[in-house]
Amino acid sequence: MKGNLATLKKICRYASFVMTAGAAILSVMLAAFLVLGVGSALGMESASGFLEAWTGADSSDSVGFAAAFAEMALILALGIVTVVAVRGFMLSIYREHSPFTERNVDVMRLLSKTYLVASVLISIADWFARGSVAVATFLFFGSVLVGVVIYCLALAFRYGGVLQKESDETLRGRR
Repeated sequence: MKGNLATLKKICRYASFVMTAGAAILSVMLAAFLVLGVGSALGMESASGFLEAWTGADSSDSVGFAAAFAEMALILALGIVTVVAVRGFMLSIYREHSPFTERNVDVMRLLSKTYLVASVLISIADWFARGSVAVATFLFFGSVLVGVVIYCLALAFRYGGVLQKESDETLRGRR
């Protein structure tokens, strides 16, 4: 039967490998970005040039450049947190009897709160980096939207857990 739990578990198992690779790639990118940041702070012109290309900010504007650096570091860190959380979520679905566990709900709730906090930090950093209220507002509401959607999914999974528990108890009661 297409779309059954076994298919979901299989997809989540293989997708968790993809998430592991994604976390590794993002971690290497963040490490390289931080090394370039240290190099730039120490006066290495080539590091500043790479960071200018990466962030789109001019290194002669120290406040804007620092804000653009912070924004990019936050975005990469948020990417890592997201990929690691999704990987854990997928592994949990693969290993557990049901995807509707309280642990999965907790992971989604924590991830949604992370996006809500990040929405403020990233939009402030972008505003200082570029001075564009429109872009900062777009980043803010985009991150808030992602956080709210993840939170709604957490509530749906919590409700799924309640239904799963009722179903399991009903089946046990019939034996």
